[in-house]
Amino acid sequence: MPKFEFNMALSADETRTIYEGRARYIMVESAQGLKLQLPAANFRRHVTAEGIKGRFCVETNGNNKILALSKL
Repeated sequence: MPKFEFNMALSADETRTIYEGRARYIMVESAQGLKLQLPAANFRRHVTAEGIKGRFCVETNGNNKILALSKL
């Protein structure tokens, strides 16, 4: 299963639209240099008062469907 790691640093203001469900997708660049469009809803559990910060790993299946998104 393909895995992609990436860093994310979004402020509380930037993540408000994610938490409220108004943002549909987040674009990130993986450590491998690939641009990934990920559903914003997958990040809701990682939103804190400071926003979303840290290194993440997304695991996908052969059809590029997300199997897991975890904070490293």
